[in-house]
Amino acid sequence: MKLMVFVFIVCVGVSFADYQIVATFDAPDTNISGLGFGDGSLWAVDGVTEYAYQLDPSTGAVQNSWYCANSSRVPTGLTYANSTVYIIMTTMPSQSDSYCYRYNNSGSYQGQFDLDC
Repeated sequence: MKLMVFVFIVCVGVSFADYQIVATFDAPDTNISGLGFGDGSLWAVDGVTEYAYQLDPSTGAVQNSWYCANSSRVPTGLTYANSTVYIIMTTMPSQSDSYCYRYNNSGSYQGQFDLDC
């Protein structure tokens, strides 16, 4: 699996031709199910191995990783905001009983909150 880093130019009327691939590199694992960017790092989570990764966005080198397993849920998404990695975990295959788990940049668990309405 390859990851591609894009530079997006945001303005009205931008066509796909205005996007530029600035780097490609091998993914740190085989089933990346979430990807985010923040604080100068690319963040990824694998939905099968249940590992989260902090990557150097210019080289793809793994800077940090941690196991984020939950006994009944699997990682299905990731985002990054305010120095926090948010990993969405869902019960499969029903995709119910979803929670968002928060981790700091070092991979230390910071809590969770329910996503089901």
